[in-house]
Amino acid sequence: MAWNLTVGEQVYAPCSRVSGLQDYGVALYRTEVVEAEAKKVRVRLRDGQNSGWIGSSLIHRNVGILILNIGDFLSEASLLDPLAKSVAQYCRLIVPDDQIRSVRVRSIAELQKFWTQEQAAYSHIVWVGHGRNDALHFAVDGWVGGEALGKSLRQRGAPRKVYISLCCNTGYQAFGSAVSRTTICSDLVAPFHAVPGAIASQFCQTFLAYHLLEGRSVGVAFTNARKSVPGSVSFRLWRAGKLKATS
Repeated sequence: MAWNLTVGEQVYAPCSRVSGLQDYGVALYRTEVVEAEAKKVRVRLRDGQNSGWIGSSLIHRNVGILILNIGDFLSEASLLDPLAKSVAQYCRLIVPDDQIRSVRVRSIAELQKFWTQEQAAYSHIVWVGHGRNDALHFAVDGWVGGEALGKSLRQRGAPRKVYISLCCNTGYQAFGSAVSRTTICSDLVAPFHAVPGAIASQFCQTFLAYHLLEGRSVGVAFTNARKSVPGSVSFRLWRAGKLKATS
């Protein structure tokens, strides 16, 4: 969702809401604002013409999706890789290939090196790995707590990001509150219990559909995704260290 848009800004518009873009290859169209009013904009179309008015809530300034596959050696082939690939393939239907990346890391050092160089390109981070109520598991470092993980990802002036954790039990306060307090995290969505890979993938895809394609806020997308996904797994939404929603 984007507000206070100005003429000339580069943005993403949902193709389903723009006449003439229904046959576009991905769900979000990268373009520029050509006219702006309080709560609506017009954007440039492929043929150079201007679109009709589009609600600003449907527009995104930046969309980059990063899938972080935190390897453990033991379950990568059977669980972590299929889960990461299922999310990545879905995301390739949302944004152009240069706006999505899937990376495997097995240590905090690997994560920090990649993060320092690349994090600015991404607005949404999907965490795939094994979790417990206070930590994520890395093959090299073992369990890394939420406070330590948050500190390792700090970057001065970095754009804030939506974190979507598909790691079991990371919706607990010990992890969720600690990570969501970091200035680089705008919101953290995470499961409160153990979550099967199939349910985790479906929840992530549904959340992104409501948030990116329907222009829903993180909170509304979270609520709608949980209602739409079968199973009794509970998820939680953390923001600035506080629990904002649960299901």
